[in-house]
Amino acid sequence: MKVAKWMMAVGLGCLLVLAGFGIAQLRSVSAPTARAVTAPAPAPATAGAAVSAPGAPSFADIAEKVNPAVVGITAISVGGRAESEEEGNDQGPNNMPDPFEFFFGMPHPNVPGGPRSQKPVQEAGGSGFVISADGYVLTNNHVVDSAAKVTVKLNDDREFEAKVVGTDKETDVALLKVDVSGLPTLPLGDSDAIRQGDWVMAVGNPLNYNHTVTVGVISAKGRRISASSLDDFIQTDAAINFGNSGGPLVNARGEAIGINTAITRSDYMGRMVEGIGFAIPINLVRGELDQLKSSGKVSRGWLGVSVASVDPDAKSYYKSKFGVDVKGGALVQNVTENSPSSKAGLQKGDIILEVDGVELKGSQELVHKIAGYAPGRAVSLLVLRGGDKKTIRVTLGDRTKGMKGEEASPNEKEEGTNETKLGIKVQSLTAQIRQMYRIPQEITGVVVVSVEPKSNAFAKGIREGLVISELNGQTIKSVDDYRKASSGVKSGDPVSIYIQDGQGGTYLYFKAD
Repeated sequence: MKVAKWMMAVGLGCLLVLAGFGIAQLRSVSAPTARAVTAPAPAPATAGAAVSAPGAPSFADIAEKVNPAVVGITAISVGGRAESEEEGNDQGPNNMPDPFEFFFGMPHPNVPGGPRSQKPVQEAGGSGFVISADGYVLTNNHVVDSAAKVTVKLNDDREFEAKVVGTDKETDVALLKVDVSGLPTLPLGDSDAIRQGDWVMAVGNPLNYNHTVTVGVISAKGRRISASSLDDFIQTDAAINFGNSGGPLVNARGEAIGINTAITRSDYMGRMVEGIGFAIPINLVRGELDQLKSSGKVSRGWLGVSVASVDPDAKSYYKSKFGVDVKGGALVQNVTENSPSSKAGLQKGDIILEVDGVELKGSQELVHKIAGYAPGRAVSLLVLRGGDKKTIRVTLGDRTKGMKGEEASPNEKEEGTNETKLGIKVQSLTAQIRQMYRIPQEITGVVVVSVEPKSNAFAKGIREGLVISELNGQTIKSVDDYRKASSGVKSGDPVSIYIQDGQGGTYLYFKAD
């Protein structure tokens, strides 16, 4: 009995020891956990503060600042929008589908019993933004083009009929005016200062969802998406949809750096794409405002030349042929007959290096610089012709008038036999050849009938149906001319070829195989 009691006492003692050890272990584990749980919670964000994930900005403050100046625009036209849609017929580079997808509403159905001859009424919706407190509003030309009535709806839901003060179809810009004062405005930023990868925000009314905000980055600058040589679009992946047209693209400071204008939804093969939108740079628009206000249109200077940038092969050609280092400039591909440049003595093959003492980095810079001048202004061009530099003085014409048509007048040439050189097989132009390849009568030279796929000429873009009218500076009017001009060309030599089609001419440079 005593042994049993002693054994129970010992067991109880062991249990007590184990219990004490367990409590100590629990205390050592739970103490830091308790401290972590009871740590002070982060202070609540104050009103208006930017709250976001680490490294990502908040656009809440920017949206709050920008929204009051963004407006909705309704344009009503009678008899359809044929004129405004006509601008969308031009395809982008490389036969890409037209990127201008406009948010035009459907025509109102005819009322039963109404006059059958009544023209349909159509509504177009878009966006815009106020740039001055006295009621000036910027938007796209295609939003209001041919409209009989334009209505602007402000952020506070007030609506006003707007007057179309001025439009410019070539850059797709329109300036409106509403008779009201004290409006909130959106400051204009510097579109030249933006960089690829910068954050941007698009604000507008897609599908009539008023004041929709989308965010993305600058995908690229200087994009060409139509036939206009003035194209200089900002590409962004901020979502732009039908009805966003005319709304602002703003930077992280809440300044407008572009006007949202166009979208691309598929490529030439029908493959669907997303995140490719385009905006007009605000610096381009800023340069038009005074003319839009004063005359309702934009008049631009005109040289009367088609140009291309000087590519590495062209630079290599000039270095090898003339010992001249060409860093930039605009290569003259064609000179319009009776144009300002033609009268001043500019020639195809010239490289325009400077305008009024300012160096040109590329051809696009020349186009925008000349277009920024008024018609009638005299400009000084520094030109490289062969290996010599010379200054040519040109009095600019009016771009709008000058772009209406070009004429030339040479003759049809004699039939000739095939000649193969440089991987190119050519033939003289005959009536049958012209008809086959649709070559205009004014174009002279020899026609390309085949190109060796492995040749440098093929890699440079020379194809069947193009006309060669100059080779290494020598005019080509026949197969015999081509044979003589190419006879001295050796493998590795730089080659300059001027090719033409029904749309114009181009210089191409490559090395002989």
